[in-house]
Amino acid sequence: MRFSFEISRNSKAAATEQTVKKGKRLSGEVNRPQPDRVKMQMATLRQAVENARDINNPSWLDLYEIYRNTLTDAHVRSQYDVAVNKLQASPFLITRDDNDNDELTRLFMRPWFSQFEKHFFDYDMWGYTVVEFGQKDEDGEWEGCSVFSRKNIYPHNRNVLINETDTSGIPYGDNPWKFFLLEIGEPEDLGLLELVSREVIWKAFARRDWSELSEKWGKPHLVIKTDAEGEELNKRERAARNFANNAYFITDSEDEIDTLESKAGPTGYQIFEKNIRLIDEQISKLMNGQTGTSEEKAFVGSAEVHERILNDYHAARLRRLSNYVNYELIPFLIWHGYPLQPGDKIRFTELDPKQGETNANPEDPEYYGEEAQAKRVKSSASLPWS
Repeated sequence: MRFSFEISRNSKAAATEQTVKKGKRLSGEVNRPQPDRVKMQMATLRQAVENARDINNPSWLDLYEIYRNTLTDAHVRSQYDVAVNKLQASPFLITRDDNDNDELTRLFMRPWFSQFEKHFFDYDMWGYTVVEFGQKDEDGEWEGCSVFSRKNIYPHNRNVLINETDTSGIPYGDNPWKFFLLEIGEPEDLGLLELVSREVIWKAFARRDWSELSEKWGKPHLVIKTDAEGEELNKRERAARNFANNAYFITDSEDEIDTLESKAGPTGYQIFEKNIRLIDEQISKLMNGQTGTSEEKAFVGSAEVHERILNDYHAARLRRLSNYVNYELIPFLIWHGYPLQPGDKIRFTELDPKQGETNANPEDPEYYGEEAQAKRVKSSASLPWS
């Protein structure tokens, strides 16, 4: 029975590989799962992380659902968009033999490359990411690319799963390029969302407690002191119950009416607001290293410091992206028939040395020249702490 199952599975894998060679994609061969529900609780997150790190039988299903829910937080989404928009807005050139080539640059000035830049940042957030390139147009250029359904990828053995609950399927690890796939990162990477999701869970608790406080103490409680009994007492109870809707109350002159309000007064919410603001600050620091570019600041100098930190984070991402494009994406494009050559490179102009600065790129041959070294020595000697 098991032997026949193995034959069936292997036959399906072989048939799938044949369809891929004809131009189909593996994403069309899998049964994509419906979004599932998972409790956004610390215990659930801890268990999901442990499941993903299990050496023998890892599972990422619950962790991916937590990550998906985390990205629906407004502040997380805002910080995500800041990072992605800066990447997609960065000007670049493709060089050949260290000369800018406008024709090759136009090959990358397409929607698919903007999509790829976004997916590259998704790796920072989600960890190990597999990108699938779609069909080509009549000019032989990609029409688009997308992140392969994460629940249908099993990083442990680098298999595409037909069903999300499987642990083996179609192996792509030996040569993912032939399946139009590119891997970003290592299978063990769990991404920043492991940390960000903790903050979002605590934030949800703070928002819930704040809402409960508002619901219970947002309006005063009515207090009636009366000697009424029987039906008269029942009438007063019904009137008190409807007080919030009617906004008035009629009773006998002997009754005493008072209101009971929270002793914390209008500042009772601040414990929750401060907690939420602290959590948002931690999320900003995790994702973009600072808080000043998304929050109001009293001092211009403080905002400028935070902007420089954001720019440093952005520059580091551009360097990682340029390395990946040069050593992974361009060889992949060449393998699939793009008119590129080994040695062609991408250059993000934002990383070029500014006027008056020395070229600090160790890969540049001029970096080791005597004139460049003399400039760096002179520049470092002028620093106030040297």
